[in-house]
Amino acid sequence: MSMRIHNEGIAAAAAPPPPPVENVAQQGSSTLAAPIANSGGDQIEISSLSGNVASTVGALAEQQAARVSHLAALYARGDYQVDSMQTSRALLAGALASGPVEEEG
Repeated sequence: MSMRIHNEGIAAAAAPPPPPVENVAQQGSSTLAAPIANSGGDQIEISSLSGNVASTVGALAEQQAARVSHLAALYARGDYQVDSMQTSRALLAGALASGPVEEEG
């Protein structure tokens, strides 16, 4: 999964970057970074958010694959019956939800 953000239009209006944090890496220390004091600013926790999104997408993909397998088995046995009224209603609902169609000309 990949995400691309285009923000060229707002680059000029962006606030200047915050000043660098001092003492992030202590020389001769075994730790990579020193703790940073809470500045009271906004925070974002991408790792848990992306984990939740990934697990949700995975669960939906599994459900869809199970549904397709079930329908394929019904079709293979000759037991798959299509409700033409339900199909036509779904097609019309989808067409109406997509909005007006522009004519070429």
